[in-house]
Amino acid sequence: MNLYQKLTVIITDILLIAELCISMYFCSQQSPENLTPTFIKSFAIMCVPTLIIAKITIKRLRSPEDPQVVIAADAALLEK
Repeated sequence: MNLYQKLTVIITDILLIAELCISMYFCSQQSPENLTPTFIKSFAIMCVPTLIIAKITIKRLRSPEDPQVVIAADAALLEK
């Protein structure tokens, strides 16, 4: 993993924590009977796009040819 991919993971983690806090805030504004459905709806709506965008970003920031991946692939071919 290169530096930009690591930064993407860190930013994604921070965003997920912020989304969790926002979802809990939305839940606190509702009645206790609606706590779980409100949390699931608000957190899922925010969480899923964040994770999809993070995955796409990490793939795009991948190095053209990661030496560790090439070595592992060569080792796998030699074992066969």
